[in-house]
This record gives sequence, C-alpha cells and structure tokens, in this order.
Amino acid sequence: MLIAGGWYYSKSGPPLASIGRGTPTSTPAAIAEGIFYGNPEAPVVVEEYFSFLCGACVNFANTTFPQLDEKYIKTGKVRFVFYPYPPYELGAASYCVEKAGKYKEYADYLYAHVEEIQEPQDLINFAGAIGMNIEEFTTCFDSEEAIKRAEDWHAVGSEKGIDATPTFYIDGEKIIGAQPLADFERIIDEKLAGK
Repeated sequence: MLIAGGWYYSKSGPPLASIGRGTPTSTPAAIAEGIFYGNPEAPVVVEEYFSFLCGACVNFANTTFPQLDEKYIKTGKVRFVFYPYPPYELGAASYCVEKAGKYKEYADYLYAHVEEIQEPQDLINFAGAIGMNIEEFTTCFDSEEAIKRAEDWHAVGSEKGIDATPTFYIDGEKIIGAQPLADFERIIDEKLAGK
C-alpha cells in the first residue's frame, strides 16, 4: 500500500488509518532536530527518514542497523539521526520516549511488535511494556507539543524532497531504500577517509 509517497506495512488494512492528522502546516523549528543516537561529535552523520510501519524500514532496522550500530555508532564514528514519518502518532510517541531517554528501547520493541499496531492505544501499551509511566507518556503523547514535533520532522523531510521511506543521508549523500550493509559501509568509509 502506498501512503504519502512511501511503502507502509499493511496486514488487513492500514493500521492507524482512522487517526490521520492531515498535512502538516508548521515549518520546521530550527530544522526540527531529529532523534540523535550515538556520539554527538562523531565525524559522520547519517540521517534516516522512516516509518515504523514501512516494511523496508522494518527490514533495515532488524538487519542492517544492528551491524551499523556495532561497527560505526558504538565505536563513535557515526551519529545516527532519526526522523520518524507519519502516521503522526508514531512521531509523537517517538518524541515522548526520546524525552524520557528510552527511544532506542521503544523503537526496538515497536519493530518487534509492529504487526500488533492497530490503534494509538497500542503505542501507549508499548510504552508501558518498556517500563515507562503510562500516565506521563499519555500526557506527552496527547500534547500539541508532541504532534507539532512529529509534523516538524515530516516537514524537514518534505523540504528535502523525501518521497519514499526509508531514505538516508550520509553526510549529505542520499540513499533510498533498505540497501545492503555493503552499500552503507562503502559510503561511510569514504566519508571517514575524507575527514
């Protein structure tokens, strides 16, 4: 199923289909910083524009990302910056868990249970499953601040012409799709050699 220019996972219909928020109207707040993971001083920056419901994004997260994490992120060579794409509820949830310092744990849990996502309450339940206070998470999740951040992340990607997920920028070099590890290694190693 094609939604907003990207391929999204569909089991028996689009998850969260009844809760769309429409087109973002805000402009990125100072380029709406994404969710950072890794050494903030790393010489190479990889940006990922993705949706948790995109099959290719799930594939990347479960296969290629763990290898990139071990080889480049945990060694301080790469900083990863995540930009969640709609549905906005997934962006709002990402914002809230990131504020609590639990983004990576939540993302890993969500990718492992992606087929269970049918409504916003599932995202709240997932936050509880990783040990977050449900009341605090729900307050954040329902806030205009969280939805605005999700809209801003989408606007950043739209300004860059992102029309498919996942899309990556490795120090400005664009890669579309869940490419094999070797493609990422080649580009990252070239960027590191040039530093």
